[in-house]
Amino acid sequence: MRKKIGEPFEMLIFPADQMEKYNEFKKQYTNVSARQIYREIARLRNEVSQEVLDQHIQNLNAISNMGGFINEQQKGKIEQVKSLLGYQNVPKSKGSNSRVETEFVSGASLLLWFLILVAIW
Repeated sequence: MRKKIGEPFEMLIFPADQMEKYNEFKKQYTNVSARQIYREIARLRNEVSQEVLDQHIQNLNAISNMGGFINEQQKGKIEQVKSLLGYQNVPKSKGSNSRVETEFVSGASLLLWFLILVAIW
């Protein structure tokens, strides 16, 4: 990881009950290049459902709209990551929220969210 995200911020954007897994990811990806992070994001996007990708993109949009919270460089990185995830500015149909919530905090989806955050910060 290139930069350390502040602990209060980490807790805000990562599920509280998954912080142990988050800390494992931090150890695993500490010295990984940006290029490797983007490759891993590209690989993982194929391991999660479209609904989970849509949820990640919605979360990225929310983070991007937090005035004074992130800078223009980070907003640019958010757009790069959204593009890598296959984002198209078209409304998506609503799927099963409970399935998305369960999938969002497990396995490949959780790692994908972590790598998305690393790519931005």
